[in-house]
Formats: sequence, structure tokens, C-alpha cells
Amino acid sequence: MNKDKTLNELIIDEAVNKFKNGEIKNSLDVENFIDSLLEPLMQKLLDAELDNHLEYSKYERNDTNNSRNGHCKSKKVETKYGSIEVKTPRDRNGSFNPVIIEKGQTKLTGFEDKCISLYAKGMSLRDIEKILKDLYGVNIGKDEITRLISAVNEEVEKFRNRKLKPLYIFTYADCLYVPIKDDNLISQKKAIYVIIGVDGNGYKDILGMWIDKVESASFWTTVFEDLKQRGVEDILYMSSDGIAGFKGSLETVFPKTQSQRCVVHLTRNIYKICPKKEAKDIIKMWKRIYTSSSYEEAITVLEDFKETFKKHQKIVEKVESFMELLEPLFELPIEIRKAIYTSNAVESVNSALRKVTRGKGSFPSEESVYKVLFLRINDLKEKWVKPIQNFKTIQLQLIDLFGERYTKYLNID
Repeated sequence: MNKDKTLNELIIDEAVNKFKNGEIKNSLDVENFIDSLLEPLMQKLLDAELDNHLEYSKYERNDTNNSRNGHCKSKKVETKYGSIEVKTPRDRNGSFNPVIIEKGQTKLTGFEDKCISLYAKGMSLRDIEKILKDLYGVNIGKDEITRLISAVNEEVEKFRNRKLKPLYIFTYADCLYVPIKDDNLISQKKAIYVIIGVDGNGYKDILGMWIDKVESASFWTTVFEDLKQRGVEDILYMSSDGIAGFKGSLETVFPKTQSQRCVVHLTRNIYKICPKKEAKDIIKMWKRIYTSSSYEEAITVLEDFKETFKKHQKIVEKVESFMELLEPLFELPIEIRKAIYTSNAVESVNSALRKVTRGKGSFPSEESVYKVLFLRINDLKEKWVKPIQNFKTIQLQLIDLFGERYTKYLNID
């Protein structure tokens, strides 16, 4: 009789038997029963993924240059039925990256979330369709995957229009460029504006993303106005790449905000004109200038720089011209100085965003760009669970520097 029953029916029969025997008494016991099935199932699927990756099964002869290498330490993974424990299999080359339960993943999602997750990592619809078919035996066509991903549109709009906090102590502004087709199906690179903010309690967030034809001071004004309309009342510091007119645009909307040129961008400008053989030494000495403990010390190092590299007059002149941009930094405590003299925070985000836009050809619309970037941003934000480095010290320094302008936004006894 059992031969005619489906697998689902056999599982249900087993659950009913356990209920009659008193092993299942309540809904928690049901969850535990499902748990007991899910754990070995997921382990088998992980092992099967490695078989597919190596292209031979556990008991077949290995003619490849890679092989199994045991399992990682067991980890707990949360599912909608409870938690399970699995061990991710390893290969000797370290090239195996499981999809069904990814490395570092501690929460098991359904196929819809899996589609969205793969799309967020920059995979094409065809690639996602193939992965679901190869790994899970599930036939989900491109139209269905598109439908699943389209459900994100509403979330994107909520994200772009959400209310922001009234104060951000540090902000970092930058642009990246992505090819997007216009109404005439002609592709052109457009500027994606990105701003990261650190709130009054030291937590980082992406405040928004905006698209325009090119990076311009006039559109930055539009961006700042949008921040204001969404609830931002004050920004203490903003670090940027220093596009012409940027500071004026910022002052128009947030007149009290201190604008700071990003030292990383200044360094790149110097590096561009460095002779290759001497570039390392020049940049090293330039770093000694902007990391000096005081402006006076920086000037002393500058004099050494001018003497050491006097044959490179253009480089010396450029470094001298940058001193005016560095001077405001030396008026600040070292912890705040380190937090604002680089826009690395936004640059690292842009680097992650470029990974899901580079090599994908032209995007069909601005909406599609917003969608894929939003999904990637959600991935990144999961790691931002702690305040920025040295925040306790920075907070005391901000109280000393700004007083009520800062403290009125905090719950301080």
C-alpha cells in the first residue's frame, strides 16, 4: 500500500502515528517533527551541491584536480519552522560556494527571497533560472522571476521616500556612473548620487540614491533639498570629492554644515601626476602631511616634501594648494578628523554597488537600477549593527564642540 502513497502522504502518516503514540501533543511538537525532517534534508542538499560543484559523487572515482575536504563546524540556521544545524561541506581548492544555505547565512529563506537575493548580487534572470533548475530541480521561468523581483518596486519607493532622522553627525557624498537606456533606447552613462549618514547615536545608514545625467552642483542642491524634506534638520560634517560648486550647494540648504574635501580624492589627484618609480615615496610623505598631529607639524613636513621632491614642481604646487583644504581638519580632535577626512565609507559602498552593475550592459530603465541597488544596499545594511569606531570618544567631543546643537537630538540625562 505504501508504494502507492506520495512522500507527503507518508510524512503525514508518520506525524499521525506520533500523535496517536503521544509523541506529538501540541503545535511545538509538530514544529519539532518538521525540524527533524528539514535538518537532514538541508544537509543532503548541501552535500549534493558539492557533488555538482566537483562533478562527481562521493563514491565515484575522482579524476579532477579538486576533492572533498570534510565539513565546516556546524552552525545554527533559523527557518520558519525553528532552528536547524548543518555542516557546510568543503573542497580542497576552497572554490565551493553553496547557494541553498550560503556561507555566513544564518536564516533560511524561501525561493522568492532566494531569487531576490541572487538578483541583488547582480545575477541575470537567465542565471537565476538555471541555478534554481540545476540545484533544486525547480522550473521557474524568467517571467515568474521577473514577477517576484517586481514586488520589490514598492519597497524601493518606500526606501527612497522614507522619513530620515533630524540629525546626522557625519555624511559622505559620492557618485558612481551606470549605463542606462533612455526613452529612445539609446544608452548613456548616468550619475548615481549616494549619501551615507552617521546618526546622532553613531549608526551608519544610506540616506538615499538619486539619478541624473551627470554629477553637477545644481543637482546636489536638489539632493540636499530632498534630505531636508524627508526630515533632516542638521548635518554637522559632510565629506565629498569636491566637485565645483558642491560646497555652495550644501551651504544653500544646510548653511551650518562643515564641508570637507575627501583626502582619498586629493591623494588620487596627486598620484595621477606621479612618476611611477617615485609614486610610493611621494604618497607616503603626503600621508605624513595630512596625518600630522597639528597644522604646524604639517607645514614642517610640507617643507621637507618640497625639498625632497623639488624636481617635481607640479606635484609640489598641487600639494601646496591642498594645504588650504586640510587646514580645517587640524582644528578638530583626531577621532573626528579620522572620521571626516575620507569618504571611504561611501566609497566602499559604491564599490559594492559597482559589483552588481559592472559588466551587466545597459540597464533598461532608471527603475531597474534603483531596484538592483536597493537590494544590494539591504545586503550591506545587515552588517551595520554597531556604532562607528571610537564613537563614545567622538560623542563627548561633539558635545564639547557643538553643545545643544548636538545634544538636543539626544536622550542624555
